[in-house]
Amino acid sequence: MTYVALYRKYRSQTFDEVMGQEHITTTLRNAIRLGRIGHAYLFYGARGCGKTSTARLLARAVNCAAGDGPTPDPCGVCSICTSIRAGSCMDVMEMDAASETGIDDVREKVIENVQYAPVEARYRVYIIDEVHDLSAKAFDALLKTLEEPPPHVIFILATTELQKVPVTIRSRCQPFHFRRGGIDDLARAVQRVVDAEAITADAAAVRAIARAADGSWRDALSILEQVLAYSDGGITLETVERAIGAVSADMLDRIADAIVAAEWDTTLALSATLVDGGRDIRQLISGLAFYLRDLMLVAVGARGTAEAELGKERVDALAARAAKLSPAIILRMMDQIAQAERDMRVTSQHRWLFERTLLEMCVLVQADPGAAALPRDANSRSEAPVPADRPRATTGATHPPSSPTTPAPAPMAQFAEPITAAALTRVWSDFVAAFKTVSKLGAAYLAHAKVESAEQQVIRLAFDDPAILERVVLKRNLVEERLNAFLNVNGWTIDCVAAATSKLPVSNSGAHGKSDTAVPGEADRPEVVNSALQLFGGEVVSSHQLE
Repeated sequence: MTYVALYRKYRSQTFDEVMGQEHITTTLRNAIRLGRIGHAYLFYGARGCGKTSTARLLARAVNCAAGDGPTPDPCGVCSICTSIRAGSCMDVMEMDAASETGIDDVREKVIENVQYAPVEARYRVYIIDEVHDLSAKAFDALLKTLEEPPPHVIFILATTELQKVPVTIRSRCQPFHFRRGGIDDLARAVQRVVDAEAITADAAAVRAIARAADGSWRDALSILEQVLAYSDGGITLETVERAIGAVSADMLDRIADAIVAAEWDTTLALSATLVDGGRDIRQLISGLAFYLRDLMLVAVGARGTAEAELGKERVDALAARAAKLSPAIILRMMDQIAQAERDMRVTSQHRWLFERTLLEMCVLVQADPGAAALPRDANSRSEAPVPADRPRATTGATHPPSSPTTPAPAPMAQFAEPITAAALTRVWSDFVAAFKTVSKLGAAYLAHAKVESAEQQVIRLAFDDPAILERVVLKRNLVEERLNAFLNVNGWTIDCVAAATSKLPVSNSGAHGKSDTAVPGEADRPEVVNSALQLFGGEVVSSHQLE
């Protein structure tokens, strides 16, 4: 007999078997029981959450031949139910909009056939999967039929991207949101299949599979199948990690310890071990992102949530590391990981990008005044001298000695004077001069800034030229990083606004993201982005890469 994939073998055959979507199955069963069957449904949600399976169950429920009419509990054994399950029912037509996107496909498969009565069932059911991929003309052609279909026709549209479905289509359907599976729910689903297949699996391995599925019920069974093909017998946590290429918790702990201790050489050595061992760098970054998220849960005190997902023993191990970092620093580390994931799309230097991201985290930890005092290697780099005419620090991280015989410098201070607009104005030219080591053109643009205010850790910079404002906004993160290092502080941000003499409207760019000031669409033009990347030492990208 031909082998059947686990996700197909254990596909839900009744509404009761649809896991995690009780709000949908209950509504559909009640509607069938009360005779309130709609003419169009829109199923939307993440991949692998049961949209197509539920659509087929609904088609069986309204057409089951075991009774005199639609039933909320289809028998599954009559000719109609078996033919729908096998995909051979003439009155239940499935269309993949991802490959059949044009108006001719819609006309041929839908519009020209809806007028005909069912051949053997009560209703003709059209299941259109990934409906968001239909062209605009195809949607227009479908609209009239969807609005006023014949009484014997039911449409079930399924999509993973609701926002791409025109509102005119959405307004004519009953929408049902399919939820992602929680780790506990996914673990129960995996365990059910493990028991049915008479497989031995550790609880930690089952939870690792559920976690790797990232909310998808289908992905959970696909990963289980991959692990089974890799293992010779029982499934352990180590087996799962090796089969799917995941980074072990022990290795992530070692990387975190090296970063917290700001041990650059150890961090790079661990990175080399993983990369040279053949690990996919995207998987490494993804694993580190999950790790930082777990660390944040513990750092902010959400221990109950963390223990429900990870177990008490694992949370205890994370707590020891979270105690050495402030939540603000962990958040900035998460930002760096997110930026690395974005940068990977426009560069092939993935190893360099991963190493740079790890070392940037080391820099963050060294600059964190709330970090626990940690031993430093005798050969660690020392800080550059601080100019005498700019604000100096009074407390903070301890700098490593420059050699085994050289005494450590005095601790860095926070500020001898408060950071104010007046103080920043006095030292702004020094900051611009220091920024020249990053980019001479960038320094030239920053020289046009006027410090308007400095309060609540936000420095407001005003610009007369909208083009210069946009270019600084595009690389706000780099400017903030250098400015914090220049002032020996942490957590200060910049807010770029139009000067009062400029005709440009004032920006709300205090939050990180694209400014809503300046010429509309200017920041989106490739030539502007390339100019900014060149300005701040970045890689020049082409138009198609930006798109």
